Amino acid sequence: MKRIEIFERINEEESENKGKIVAIDTDSGEYFIGNSELEAYQKAIRKYPNKQFIFKRIGFEHTHQLIL
Repeated sequence: MKRIEIFERINEEESENKGKIVAIDTDSGEYFIGNSELEAYQKAIRKYPNKQFIFKRIGFEHTHQLIL
C-alpha cells in the first residue's frame, strides 16, 4: 500500500480525530493515534519496537507548518 493511499484511508477512517497525530507503519499500514508525536510513537513501539514510523496530522496536508 502506498503512503498516499494510507494517508487518505486514515483521514477517512479517523475524521473524528482530526488534528491528532498518527504514527504509521508503512509496511503493514497499521497506525497509532496520539495527541502528540511522542504519544503516538510510544503506542507504536509497544507493538513494533524495532520499526521506523511516518508521522502525520490527521485531516491536514502537513504535520507541522512554519509561517515566517
